[in-house]
Amino acid sequence: MKPFVWVLTLLMLFAQWAFASNKIVFNVSPTGYPPYMFKGANGQAQGIVYDVLNRVATKYGYEVVVVGVPKKRVVLQLRSGELDATALAKEWVKNPEDFEFSDIIVQARDVLFSLKEKPIKFDSIEDLYGKTVGIHLGYSYPFLAEAFSKKYITTSVVNTETAMLGKVYMERSDAAVVNELVGQWLIKNTPHWRNQFVISKREIGGFDYRIQFSKKWKDFVVKVNKELSQMKRDGSLEAIKSKYKL
Repeated sequence: MKPFVWVLTLLMLFAQWAFASNKIVFNVSPTGYPPYMFKGANGQAQGIVYDVLNRVATKYGYEVVVVGVPKKRVVLQLRSGELDATALAKEWVKNPEDFEFSDIIVQARDVLFSLKEKPIKFDSIEDLYGKTVGIHLGYSYPFLAEAFSKKYITTSVVNTETAMLGKVYMERSDAAVVNELVGQWLIKNTPHWRNQFVISKREIGGFDYRIQFSKKWKDFVVKVNKELSQMKRDGSLEAIKSKYKL
């Protein structure tokens, strides 16, 4: 092979490597989880976690490439390097030491949504006795588990937050345990639900949302955390959150 052909080949390989290494492959599940991460009507990724990652990535010259990986394959692809990052709570991850995590982006609270015309007092768990409360299929509710098992509280089990709030709106449930920001986003985007619900001040549970990275992004996670600290100080993180609130 002639020297110039070798040079051309090497340049092409380098260009391909540089192009690939300049991308962060980020998972937004096929169903999404608004307002944390989801795809809008135009197919464009958005959400609190996505907006934070995209802001930091852009500053450091990276492009965020969004893929939709089924839940069962996320960990495998993070380990193999096919996937670079996803949004998750560290406490949900088995063997978290195998990955890199950003600092907390948002503290997610599970609260009680009830109708404004029929608000549910919630100062203690006993206030829910005799009530029908909507919960999500497959989710755990440690604070309410005993009351559920002893039938002090009747549960209405469905598989989406939309269905949970819908049953409250139709007065088929007295209240629903929904992530505060998820519920607010759904109400904001469902016109006939606006101004129809009240949210308990007391939380029922919660978790801390972070970005989970594969190990190869250790150095970049340091940059993410530096930027997160600055965003918390200057108010830009709160501004991102406010875009998705009521």
